[in-house]
Amino acid sequence: MRKLLTKIESSNRRYKLFAKNDKILIALSGGPDSIALFHLLDYLTPKYSLSLSAAHIDHSLRPESAEERQFCRLLCRAHGVSFHSKKLNIKTLAKRQKMSLELTSRQCRYAYFQQLCEKHGYTKIATGHTADDSAETIMLNLVRGAHLAGLGGIPPRRENIIRPLIEINKSAILDFLKKYGLSCRLDLSNLENDYSRNIIRNKVFPVLKKINPQAMRNISRAGQNISDSMKVIEDKVRELYDRHLVSESNKQITLDLRKLPDYYKSLESWIILRAYSLLTGELRHPDSERLMQAANLSRSGAVAFLNDGVIAVNNSGRIILSRPPVKIVRISLRKGETVKLGETDLTIKSEILDDFSFDDIRNNKDESTAYLDNAKLGGLTVRSLIKGDRFKPLGFDGTKKAADYLNDKGVPGKFKSAIPIVASGRDIVWVAGYGIADKAKVTRKTRQVLKLKLLSER
Repeated sequence: MRKLLTKIESSNRRYKLFAKNDKILIALSGGPDSIALFHLLDYLTPKYSLSLSAAHIDHSLRPESAEERQFCRLLCRAHGVSFHSKKLNIKTLAKRQKMSLELTSRQCRYAYFQQLCEKHGYTKIATGHTADDSAETIMLNLVRGAHLAGLGGIPPRRENIIRPLIEINKSAILDFLKKYGLSCRLDLSNLENDYSRNIIRNKVFPVLKKINPQAMRNISRAGQNISDSMKVIEDKVRELYDRHLVSESNKQITLDLRKLPDYYKSLESWIILRAYSLLTGELRHPDSERLMQAANLSRSGAVAFLNDGVIAVNNSGRIILSRPPVKIVRISLRKGETVKLGETDLTIKSEILDDFSFDDIRNNKDESTAYLDNAKLGGLTVRSLIKGDRFKPLGFDGTKKAADYLNDKGVPGKFKSAIPIVASGRDIVWVAGYGIADKAKVTRKTRQVLKLKLLSER
């Protein structure tokens, strides 16, 4: 026990996790990590004059959840610790909010903990995250293509949320519980490989441990080094953000990065990430590719989609981050005219070209502009995605569901209804901003081209 207490106190000195007379709310699931956290903080209570309470969320996901809640209640009663609990139907909430079970569970947990803090005056929320959890997060984010800001692992502290066990390995936690005969509850779903995190935990890390038994600790330590180094970068990013900020609200942020010095160009994606975080309050970052797309919107009207309902638009050189456009009601698109897409902030400009370069069209990299063989098109309409929509993307051998095509392009589900779909009759000819249909492509035999351009009115 002494070794673990020493590590907690070392982390506390380094990260200022808790202080004397703090009122700490422990996130108590009943699992090994939270139980170890409970007992270790209980042992430190006299030294720091701490006041401990605990909170438990029953997610209604497993038959044994009621028993786990009762186990936590009795543990707190035995130690004279105030106990709070709440039962939620996470499956129903996740379906209603169109989010994953994991994300819904996390948001509900922290919302509940913060409510308790406001009501009862708790100064800190302590969670049982360990070095293993941090290493898993780093590896998961790395595989997903995270921005560097997402490779710092789980922070020891974020505002009033503290992780006293973050520099302690899971194996040390299990040894501690076994040595002192401390009971806990095991979530057997953690052994199933239904989630990406479980695959990394159960499949990837055992292999890495064969290469180096300290792999988890080293990955976690590397993440912390990245996080410590990022503080210097973040200070500069904060300064540059303030300098190049045009306007800011809880719905929209406008940046003008055109005068950003060349030697700071590599920080453009960081500045956009800061705007995204301020706009959404979201802890999960967009991946590095999406941030770079937003930073590289070189043409006015070009659009890039980020996470959590945020769209980046180039407006005459300025970058605007805001919520995406609303669903598009079917509207006619007359050739050679510009049409506003209903109540959205988007327009599509169309031009008929008799003089064009086939090679230039073939090498077009701007997905906000489409070149179609006009002779292959009938009357055009623009609408939102319809369930069951299929088309043959350029270069594909067969047809593909439009929804699956957008999945492959990295478009989150909540964005799909905001993507303009251009159709000729019943046939999709352009998924605006993402690709044209093979049947409408320009060839050497094309005599007249219809050019479509997706623009933002902001």
